[in-house]
Amino acid sequence: MINWDNEIRLMMPNKDYRRIEELAVSLYQELNIKDAAFDVFEIAHKKGYQLKPYSKLRKKACEWLRAEECDAINYYDERTSSYVIIYDDMTPLTRQRFSIMHEIGHILLGHKQESDLARIQANYFAAYALAPSPLIFYFEIEDYIELAEKFNISKECAMFCEARYNNWLNYGGEILRPYECALVTLFNVA
Repeated sequence: MINWDNEIRLMMPNKDYRRIEELAVSLYQELNIKDAAFDVFEIAHKKGYQLKPYSKLRKKACEWLRAEECDAINYYDERTSSYVIIYDDMTPLTRQRFSIMHEIGHILLGHKQESDLARIQANYFAAYALAPSPLIFYFEIEDYIELAEKFNISKECAMFCEARYNNWLNYGGEILRPYECALVTLFNVA
């Protein structure tokens, strides 16, 4: 489970925020994502990643992952030359969506090992990819409840995204960067 209060306090280098946002938007462009509550399972498959739910694991492996409070992990399978994302299919769908996007973030960001910075970057990627600030603006989302419903994310994630969105607005968010323009154009909301 993510402690969003700690996530907000732990910072990445400033250059990482824009790089991660650009990466998320490039995923939207590459896969022609035009739905705010897109299917993350389909996204993983389109990227060539294998998805494996905990329910398909041996009982001891599943118990160990849950004891470690691990909602998902990924690894590269040499036999199939593809990434495998293992996720807890007993958690709410909003949590599964976030966890799978978190693992996609690790993969796309090229993380080779776990670290606090890698975790923070993957969390930021997942939250931004699931609810980008420019779309929150153009869909005229009123509050975190509406945000959670529109983007099919948990209320906790929605509160984090709302805080990020407010920060974005305070620092000139209405003046879109090129990648943000590409995103709103893709959704045809500009």
